[in-house]
Amino acid sequence: MQTRFMQSLKHRTRQLRTGALLVGASTLMAGCGLFDTNVANVNAVTEEALSNPTAAASLVNGLGGALNNAVNGIIGVSGAATDELGWAGSREYWNLLDGGDIGDPVNEYSNGTYPFISAARWQGDYTVKALEAFGATLPNRADLARAYIFAGVAYLFIGENYEDFIIGSDRTTSTASIGAANMQITLDSAIAYFSKANALATTVANTELQRQALGLRARARFSKVVWQKLRAPRGFPAQPLVNDAGAIADATAALTAMGSAGYRFRLTSTAQNSGGYFNTGFEMNQRLELRAGAEYTNGTVTAVDAGLAGIRLVDPVTSEKDATLAVAINECCRQSTGQFLGYTLTSGREMNLILAEAALAAGNTTEFTTRINAARAIDGKAAWAGTPTAQAILIHERRVGLFLQGRRLHDHYRFNQPADKWLPIRAATIRPCFFPISFDEATQNPLAPKPAQDRPTACVR
Repeated sequence: MQTRFMQSLKHRTRQLRTGALLVGASTLMAGCGLFDTNVANVNAVTEEALSNPTAAASLVNGLGGALNNAVNGIIGVSGAATDELGWAGSREYWNLLDGGDIGDPVNEYSNGTYPFISAARWQGDYTVKALEAFGATLPNRADLARAYIFAGVAYLFIGENYEDFIIGSDRTTSTASIGAANMQITLDSAIAYFSKANALATTVANTELQRQALGLRARARFSKVVWQKLRAPRGFPAQPLVNDAGAIADATAALTAMGSAGYRFRLTSTAQNSGGYFNTGFEMNQRLELRAGAEYTNGTVTAVDAGLAGIRLVDPVTSEKDATLAVAINECCRQSTGQFLGYTLTSGREMNLILAEAALAAGNTTEFTTRINAARAIDGKAAWAGTPTAQAILIHERRVGLFLQGRRLHDHYRFNQPADKWLPIRAATIRPCFFPISFDEATQNPLAPKPAQDRPTACVR
């Protein structure tokens, strides 16, 4: 909300880039010398300019850039805190995350990422409000549906990843956190936004936006049940499987709209939207601070060992190197991949995994087999026929099929399978613990929880 929050907002404002909004850069101030400081910013966008309906598309595009910055950071921090990514360089805070120290507000990576998801949350609400106010003058109503989706994703990632959060702050106005016990409302907000997006996408007959909205709402409803299992009460659930009627209905409808089990809705990093505290792709593939986890690959993933070469994790059905994981590693974690990664937000694969899990929870072996094999068929893997157990193959297919999508931490907890590098001294080994309100936020916001450097209660061993 404070310093880094404002820096992030200013960074996003610079990304509102349409000719109608930008003052001509060729205009020069008369009489300006080389070291004059009293010079107007010719590229400044005033808030009044954003009240024009022609600004709608730029507002939504700027929101998309802000969201990409935030997701890029959260995926890296979450991956490092699970077995998906491992510390391989010199920065100690990656090592601490790797060892399961998830709740440290001072960790430079979780601390640095917080203001960007906070900015995306604020900008999502701001953009939705602005576009709704345009009403019938909105040039393209699909832009409002996109704004609902982006705003919903910001709330979704907050609800899935954070212990507590500051929601009410508005640029210069501080508010208190909503409290760990109330964090479920962030997922309710996500569901509400996705519902609005789906309704509007249906009205304007935009099938692609329907796919996105339905798939994301299925994910949000699934995550809400996971939240309830892990946090109310806090612990590793005796019955970890999710069987939610709303998630089932959405996943079924989403698959119909998607038309293919291989469908994916992805954010794509570029040089223009990777300006967060760090770039996960850069940390992995250029700086080499991180790499795919030791249980997934053989350690050195370079430009010359694409495909199955270098993959360690095997498919438990065939005992061969897992083809689904090989595709994911090729897309994210090889030096040849580069620093600008794509991040899947929802997919046909995930819809089948949601439906498979619900069927397993309900004891419907036939439906489970159909759905789990639909997910496996995407990468041409042999059908599962009963070995290993149904729950074991479900955990495996989620592990490889949702790799680096921000799901693994939940699965570590709900199936009580600690990450390989977690140390016994860390709270994550005895109870679910998520990312804290950042040190910077707590230091600069007088209403944030104090002391600023203290870990949340759930993250204390």
